[in-house]
Amino acid sequence: MAGSVLYAVVFGALCIMILWNLTQLFGEVDKGEKQFSEQQAERLQTIAVIALAIVVLDALMSFGFMFQPIPELGFGMVVNDGITEPTLNLNVGMLAFSAIMYSLSAIFRYAALLQQLSDETV
Repeated sequence: MAGSVLYAVVFGALCIMILWNLTQLFGEVDKGEKQFSEQQAERLQTIAVIALAIVVLDALMSFGFMFQPIPELGFGMVVNDGITEPTLNLNVGMLAFSAIMYSLSAIFRYAALLQQLSDETV
């Protein structure tokens, strides 16, 4: 029970951190700041690291996890397909999201460099 509560709290905190960083990212663009800057690249990289932390958290919690909200009444759900041996569930969607965000951070960093070079030329 304590593990499930800890998982929910940590997962919720990580999701809030991702949403907060996305809010900051789009808030800068809305203010008219440069879209391609080092700060934006850092935010995207932070989102990628947080998403990777979610993948690791899911992997750590997936071994033999069984969710039973009200076991007295027989309501329960076995997450690992009813397999009695511990299995590893990999959150591939969040792993792909993390890779995309990291790639976008590299693209933004390169675009910021190109924009700086263009500003210096003019």
